[in-house]
Amino acid sequence: MAYTASSPSYGDAPTGAPRRVSWGGIIAGSVIAAALMVLLTTFGIGIGASTIDPTGQSPSGSSLGIGAGIYAVITQIVALGAGGYVAARLAGIPRPVTSLIHGAAVWAVTTLFLATVAILGGNALFGAASSLVGNTARGVSNAVEAIAPDNLSLPDPAQIASQVSFDSLPDEVQQALEEQDITPQNFQDEMQQSFRQVVSEEEQQQVVANARQSLTDILRSPGNAGEELQSFIDETLSGPGAVLGDEDRQEALTVLERRTGITPEEAEQVVAQVETRIDEAVAEVRQTIEDAQQQALDAAEAASNAAATTALLLSLVSVLGLAAACGGAFAGKPDRFARDYA
Repeated sequence: MAYTASSPSYGDAPTGAPRRVSWGGIIAGSVIAAALMVLLTTFGIGIGASTIDPTGQSPSGSSLGIGAGIYAVITQIVALGAGGYVAARLAGIPRPVTSLIHGAAVWAVTTLFLATVAILGGNALFGAASSLVGNTARGVSNAVEAIAPDNLSLPDPAQIASQVSFDSLPDEVQQALEEQDITPQNFQDEMQQSFRQVVSEEEQQQVVANARQSLTDILRSPGNAGEELQSFIDETLSGPGAVLGDEDRQEALTVLERRTGITPEEAEQVVAQVETRIDEAVAEVRQTIEDAQQQALDAAEAASNAAATTALLLSLVSVLGLAAACGGAFAGKPDRFARDYA
């Protein structure tokens, strides 16, 4: 006997009536949805790769990214819509709410399956979302580390001393040096050699290496770097381990007196000239570090905003997929039960 309005209601259906949930339909719809995603994704990769011409003009990275995002949304809508349609059709249940639930189940099973495959290492086809989030998070650290200046260098007293001009010294100091056979021609070489005895190239390189490592560590956490940055600058440029600390200064005075034969007072004036130039160089380094800190803060904020935007967009895409699966299931809903029963 065909099913009629006088037949038992769905809730009172006798044994043999259509089931409330068709897991076979849900699984079949999910498999078809996943397969369509693979097919459409690989097709999209092929289309995207064909637009790249190494010898000519190719689409910009931003254009490719926008196009890939739009295509991913369309792929998910088409695949889940088809999966929902298949699930509702195979379930053979004419009730709209039941069909929509089957569509939602297809979306849930497909999403969990793709997430599992992505976690297990199938990012090439399934893990676009997780890869995007992961890359965004790693981009925070990479962007900050990239900001640390590659050419960061601290003032080298020997190099700075060699740049002090003989003519810039007070007249009495110039006269005293000339009396010791220190001519304007060899004055700068003598200055460099004197200060090199105080701070060797190896020591200077070690200071620079330590400074750069400290700067990189600070920039990795730029939000809390204020006190650390100031401490780093003070210790490296002004404290006991500074470029030209108190002990180094005293040693420089002693070396100059011994090598040039000038008096302590005259050596003091020469060292003061060098210190003035070192202070100017230190100010430049300080400004460079502060600029790098600001860039790190900007980079961290931009990366954080990008991660938030990415998460929201992925959530929106997932909701669109759910809507597509439910819409497909509603379209696939049969007009009556798939089977007649007595």
